[in-house]
Amino acid sequence: MSVRHAAFGALALLFTLPAAAHQVWLERDGQTVHAYFGEPIDNVRERAGGYLDRIAAPRAFTTDPSTTLPVVRQADSLDFTLPAGATDARLVEDGLAPFGRPESGRTKAVFLAREGRTETRGVMELELVPVAAGGNEFTVMLRGQPLPRAEVTIVAPPRWERRLRSDANGRVTFETPWAGRYIAEVVHTEDRAGGEGDGAYVRMRLVSTLSFGATGGIAWAPR
Repeated sequence: MSVRHAAFGALALLFTLPAAAHQVWLERDGQTVHAYFGEPIDNVRERAGGYLDRIAAPRAFTTDPSTTLPVVRQADSLDFTLPAGATDARLVEDGLAPFGRPESGRTKAVFLAREGRTETRGVMELELVPVAAGGNEFTVMLRGQPLPRAEVTIVAPPRWERRLRSDANGRVTFETPWAGRYIAEVVHTEDRAGGEGDGAYVRMRLVSTLSFGATGGIAWAPR
């Protein structure tokens, strides 16, 4: 391989990393919901003019994916406003180009995000669904069915991180000792081909987050 081709390959790999490693999560302020793209454990939030522009066709909604809400681009977030009476918020980005090397088969990343733990049903392809409204026990749901042995990572307000696995029934329980926002992530990769030409892929990588606030517990001031 020539030096030029090696450099190009390294650059291409670097360019695909944020899509492969990042996540989308939601934070709610009243009726306004902010969608961020980055790494909450490191407080990384991508900005407009950079990797945030990768989230080019987000669909924001509450309970019906076909009834979308307008999304407004800000410097470091994608914002939308919830209608009166809405409880939980959701956003899906499934328009990203596949990443990876063609010879080994490309992967299509799909980002899904939910804010709130009021509704006890899931409507996205991959979603952490509370067993009881406001509770700390959740079911990992993949297309309406519990997903056992799924790895779930939760980030607590002081950027304390813990990895768990759902049980045989797809259930997982979070500890919430601090007051503040918690962000949980579940990733599921499967052999599922689709697309054509440059958009062809052989597998899908679903990255779904759930964020919610806890009012009780140890007080924590963000740094």
